[in-house]
Amino acid sequence: MRADAAYMKAYVLTDRESIQVSLRCAMKTFIYRQVYRPGMLVATERRLIFVADSTTGNELIEVFEYRDINDIRKKRGLLNSRIVLRYKTDSVKFSQFLADNDDLLVKVVKEMMVKNEG
Repeated sequence: MRADAAYMKAYVLTDRESIQVSLRCAMKTFIYRQVYRPGMLVATERRLIFVADSTTGNELIEVFEYRDINDIRKKRGLLNSRIVLRYKTDSVKFSQFLADNDDLLVKVVKEMMVKNEG
């Protein structure tokens, strides 16, 4: 299954959520070793969600509530850039972007963090 907007709307989002911005990318995760798992990162009005491309039995859905996000920023490297998310006590990294809207995603998440404070 390839994570896309139609899948997100049908299986992941609630009735009161809509996609504000989405980005095809990869999330760095630990599966026996550090690997980048491709998928879709979506910002809604209520939360940030990453759904990995997967096969049956190998699903990965990570939900990040805005009130628990401490910081989000884009870091630029020599050859590529990445988004670093500080969530509770974890640091989550996203990279390998397939579109140029990563700046927009960071901006939207920061705005939603302010709206969902408290």
